[in-house]
Amino acid sequence: MSEITKRLDHLRQACNEQNKEINKSGDDCLFEIRSLREQFNNILDRLEQRTISEMESRKTLLEIKIQAKFDRIDDIKRRLEMLIDTFKGEGKRNEALSYIGFTKCDEMILSAQILLQSFVSKNDVAMSFEPYSGIVDYLSSLEVLGEFTCDEGETTLPGPDHVFKVESHNLHNVKVPDDKGKCNIIGNCTLISGDMLLIDNTNSKVKLLSSSYKILSICNFPEYPQVFAALDSARPLYQ
Repeated sequence: MSEITKRLDHLRQACNEQNKEINKSGDDCLFEIRSLREQFNNILDRLEQRTISEMESRKTLLEIKIQAKFDRIDDIKRRLEMLIDTFKGEGKRNEALSYIGFTKCDEMILSAQILLQSFVSKNDVAMSFEPYSGIVDYLSSLEVLGEFTCDEGETTLPGPDHVFKVESHNLHNVKVPDDKGKCNIIGNCTLISGDMLLIDNTNSKVKLLSSSYKILSICNFPEYPQVFAALDSARPLYQ
């Protein structure tokens, strides 16, 4: 009973540590989310400023074109008024000058008509803005900003046909003086404390090892403990 109680205390302590880890990982995730939002804000601010600058540039170009038309209108109007004043004065007394003034007036009137026609055909100069629909559509299609991975501390056991790849190995001697023969380990189980149970079938023993593979305790069996190879299936009792 005391051993079970001790194991339960270890398990409870492990659960407390897991709760602390959950809270810490939650804070880390929240920091990442807010950092991502800050990146979005910076990107949107930059895009907004560039878009406004583009609008101001186009607006300036349109205003320059309009001012050029203003200048053209004022120039034609001024020259027409000068010709009219000249025609009214000296033009009446001088037929040659009158003819020249009439010809120039006709030319200026033609220029004025062309200018007026350009205003009629291109009257709409207002700007419009058409946002890229793909941006809004893509953001609207998202449910969240990213994916979460949760390590619940549970390991899915591989199937019986799974082939394991050995990346490294260490040799440890678990033989004790009263062993009858060569150790034959047919099962093992790691406890929540980090200690390990080994089933030595040849010597009819279950050996308790520390996390540094030192023998802590031995339990002798009257017969070969092959049946305890099923210990692996009862593994949750020791986790």
